[in-house]
Amino acid sequence: MVKPPVDTFEKMINFIHSQVRAKRFVENYQPVMIRLLLEKGNQSRQQIAQELWIQNNEEREQSHYHGVPVYGVLENNGIVTKNKGVTKKEDIFLLVLQNISKSEKQILLDEIESSISRQENFSKTGFLPWKEAKLAYQKIVSENNIKTQTEFQEFIKTHPLPDNLPSNPSAVYSKENILKKMDKEK
Repeated sequence: MVKPPVDTFEKMINFIHSQVRAKRFVENYQPVMIRLLLEKGNQSRQQIAQELWIQNNEEREQSHYHGVPVYGVLENNGIVTKNKGVTKKEDIFLLVLQNISKSEKQILLDEIESSISRQENFSKTGFLPWKEAKLAYQKIVSENNIKTQTEFQEFIKTHPLPDNLPSNPSAVYSKENILKKMDKEK
């Protein structure tokens, strides 16, 4: 299901804060694609794939980036529209957001650069080990008087966690690993 169009500066900055910056940096595809479209305007899948390839240190074959999900993800989130080309490589993507001021554009680019930089730094360091993460979560919960998992999930929607803490700990620290590590801590 396609979401409503992200056609204003406010909607775009909210998307960047809630989706791009909040992601725990598996890939940098969304901010890289948005930045390219903000800087250069409409781009083909081929041009976007080339930028993704460059920004990811040419780790994989460039052709890999033609099929990554970012195109559909941004289209389904109302960020871009697609004009179909003769071939898939020739599909043209454009931002739904139009007519923003130079200062708004710069703010968006700064936010995106920050997200890309955080992803690069995160890829070098990763999440904290469970023992340290547990203490960090306990501190956040205590300082903010959070009592339940639901309250925690609501809290992180408006208060980003440090980059080295996953927003969904059980996805990173599987139950058996948490239990094994907790047993070792006793």
